Amino acid sequence: MGRFKLLSLLASVMLVGCGPGPQRTTEEGSTQSFSNAFNEYEQAFQDNFFAQPISLTGKVVSTNNVDIASAELTVTDEVQGSSFVTTTDESGRFSLANLERHVVSLKVRAEGYLSETVIVDLKRDEATQQFDLPSIILAPDDSINRMVFGGDTAFGRRFLDPDETTPVDQVPADNPEALIQASDPEPGTREALQWIKPHYEAADFSVVNLESPVTAQPTTPHPEKPFLFFTLPDSVKGLQWLGVDYVSLGNNHVYDYLEQGLSDTLAYLDSYGMAHSGAGLSSDDAFAPYQTVLGSTAYSLISATSVSGDRYENNYVASDTKGGAADLRETSTLQSVIEQEREWGNAPIVQLHTGKEYTFEPSSFALRKLNEAAEFGAALVVAHHPHVAQGVGKHNGVYQLHGLGNLAFDQARLETMLSQIGRVDMQADQVSDIRMIPVYLKDYRPRLIGGELADRFLRRIGEYSSNYGMYLAPYNGQGWAFDQKDPAQHEIREVTQTLTIPDSGELIVDLRQLSDSSESLLAVQFSGESTLSIGRDILMFGDMEDWDTDGTVVEASRWSPAGSSSQVCLSERYRGVSALCSVRTSDNIDDSLISFGNRVRVMGDADDTPNKDLSLLGYVKGQNAGKVSLISAYYASSGDQTFGEEEAISIDPGTYAWRAVSANLNMPADEPVGDGVDPGEENARALRLFFRQSPPDSDGGIVSYDDFAVINWEEELQLGTQLSTPHARDFLRVTGQAGSQVELQLQFEQLNPGLSVNP
Repeated sequence: MGRFKLLSLLASVMLVGCGPGPQRTTEEGSTQSFSNAFNEYEQAFQDNFFAQPISLTGKVVSTNNVDIASAELTVTDEVQGSSFVTTTDESGRFSLANLERHVVSLKVRAEGYLSETVIVDLKRDEATQQFDLPSIILAPDDSINRMVFGGDTAFGRRFLDPDETTPVDQVPADNPEALIQASDPEPGTREALQWIKPHYEAADFSVVNLESPVTAQPTTPHPEKPFLFFTLPDSVKGLQWLGVDYVSLGNNHVYDYLEQGLSDTLAYLDSYGMAHSGAGLSSDDAFAPYQTVLGSTAYSLISATSVSGDRYENNYVASDTKGGAADLRETSTLQSVIEQEREWGNAPIVQLHTGKEYTFEPSSFALRKLNEAAEFGAALVVAHHPHVAQGVGKHNGVYQLHGLGNLAFDQARLETMLSQIGRVDMQADQVSDIRMIPVYLKDYRPRLIGGELADRFLRRIGEYSSNYGMYLAPYNGQGWAFDQKDPAQHEIREVTQTLTIPDSGELIVDLRQLSDSSESLLAVQFSGESTLSIGRDILMFGDMEDWDTDGTVVEASRWSPAGSSSQVCLSERYRGVSALCSVRTSDNIDDSLISFGNRVRVMGDADDTPNKDLSLLGYVKGQNAGKVSLISAYYASSGDQTFGEEEAISIDPGTYAWRAVSANLNMPADEPVGDGVDPGEENARALRLFFRQSPPDSDGGIVSYDDFAVINWEEELQLGTQLSTPHARDFLRVTGQAGSQVELQLQFEQLNPGLSVNP
C-alpha cells in the first residue's frame, strides 16, 4: 500500500457516522474505526517493509593486511530465530542475500585468528538493497589471551520483586512479573544475560564485578545502609552459563548483609567453583589475589574498593578483626600485593571500585588510585562503581579502563542504561588490543547494540578518553582504542552550508543531518558577525529507532506511547526507518499523549555544576493534525521534588510537511540549600518530555515525531578552533542579526581502522 493513500483511506473511514465537533461516539464509532484503519495501514506497511530482502556484503582481513579466505560467517537474526552461514572467497569477500531488515549479529571465525562478533544494522530504508559492511578485521591468534570485563552486576531487588514490596530481610515470593523467580533463579539469570553471551563464551577469561552478597537467607541486613542487594545462589549458575570465570568482590555492596552475608558469599562461590577475590574475613584474605594461568602466562586478579562506609558503625571494608572488602585506601598494602605478584612472575590485573557515581570521567581521587596501581606494577587496571560508562586511559605505560558502567543492574536512571563490556587482548603481561563493546540495559538486562546509537555512545567514550592519553573511535559498532591517531586510519570530509538567520536571531544546525554517525566535527569556519556554540544531545533515545538484537522490532526505546492513540510507525518517518505517530479524531475528549519514560539529567548534575543552557530540537509532521504541544516538565535529580512545566513548542492545527521545531528551555535556576542537603534533591536538575496532540476540528488527524534531541550547550567556538575528536557534540547554535547570511565551512573527521588494511 503506497504512503500517498494514507489520508484518503483514513478519510473514508470518517465519512460514516462522524460529524464535526467534540461529541463522543461509541466504541464502534469514528474514533475506533480511525485508529483501526491507521493500525491496519501501518501493519501492512511494516509487513511490506520487512518482506523486502536486503543483502549483506563485505570483506574479512587481518590486522597485517592479509585477505582471509575460507572464514566462516554466521548471521544470527533473533527476530526470525534463525541463522545464515557463508564463507569468504579467496580475496576474503563474502555475500549473504535475502536477509530481513533487522539488527543482526555477525560472528566471524577463521583458523589461526581470534573470532569476532559484529552487530550489523540491516534495518535500512527501502531504497537500500545492499549494505556493504566495512572490512571485518581479525587479529592473529599469536599467543593472545583474550579477557572480557563486565561492570556492576547483581540479581536481587527489582529482578526478584518488581514492586520492591518485600522486606529486605526476606526472599521475595515468586512473581510472574519478575525477571527472576526466587524458587528457581538460574533460568531468569540466563535469560538476563543471553544477549551478551557471544563475547563471554569467546574469551579465554571472563570477569564481572559481583556487586552483591550471595545468600539464600538475607536475615542480617546492614542496619543503616539505604540500599541493600543480595543475589540468590543459583544465579551464580547463570553467570557460569554465560562463561564467567571470576567475579571481583572488592566493592561497597559485598558487605550489605554483614559477616553472615559475606561468609555465605564466599562459601557459595567456592561451592560452585567460581573464582573470586577482593573480599574476605580479614584484610589479608580480602587482598589475597586470585591466580590463574592462561597459555604460558600467570595472571593475578586483585580487587579493592575505596567506598568504605566509614560513616556507619558497620563499615564495608575488611580489617584485622572483621570481614569485608579490600580497602583501597590502604595504599601500602595494595602496593606490596602488586609488587609481590610481580616478584613471583605474575601479571597483576587490578580492579578498583572507586570514583563518583553518575560521572563521565574519573574523580581526582579515583584517577590518583588508578595511577598508583599503574605505578605499583599493574599490567592492566579496570575500574567500576560510578554506574556510568567512562573512557579509557594510559598512565606509566599501563592501560586503564576508567569505568565499565553497569552490566546487569536494576537501576532506572537514564545515564546508566548505555554501558560497555571491556575486551582486552594480552600477550603475556602486555596489552595488545582494547575494544569497548556497547550494550543497552533494557529492563536492567544488557543487549548488544549497533548502528547510530552505538556510534554516538562510543564517540562519548572516546571524548572522555582523549584527556588521558588515549583515543577511542567507533568502528563496526565497537570502540577501538589507540595510543595515537594514525594518519593512515583517519579521513576528513568537508561540508559547506549557507544559512539565513531567522527573526529570532538564532538557529540550530543539526550536524546529524550532515555527517555519518561515526564522524565528529573537527573544525568550523564561519563568516559574518555571528557567534557559534556547540552542544550535545543528552536525550540519546530521541531517534525512535530500535538498535538492539533482542528479537523485538518496532520499539522506540524509553518512550511510552499510550495504547491505540499512539505507536511506533514505519509508514511516517523523517529519518531512519521509524518515528512515533499520534492519532486523534474530533470526537475524542482527551489529548493523545506520548511521554519519555525517564528523567533526563543535565550535564554536570553529578558534580553539582549543572549546565542548564538547554534547547529542544526535533521534527514534526501533521496530517489534519490537532494542536501539538511539546512540554518540558522539571524534576529534581533524585527524590520527589517537581518544579513545574512549560509548553516549549506549540504547533497550530493543520496539515504540514516535516518541519524542524526548536525552543530554548527554561529550567529553573538552582537555589541555595542548607548544610548536609543534597542540592540535586532540592533543585531542578532534570526534565521529562511530553508530546500532546489535541483532537482536530473535524475528522481524524495524525502527528509524527522523529529525531528529537535535548541539547546541552557548551563552549562558544572561535574562528580557527580545532576540536579534539572523537566527541559526541552534534549541534551548533548560530547567533547573529536577523536576516543575515552565514556560511559555515565544516570539517568532519572519522577514525577508521579499515583504511589501513586492504580496500
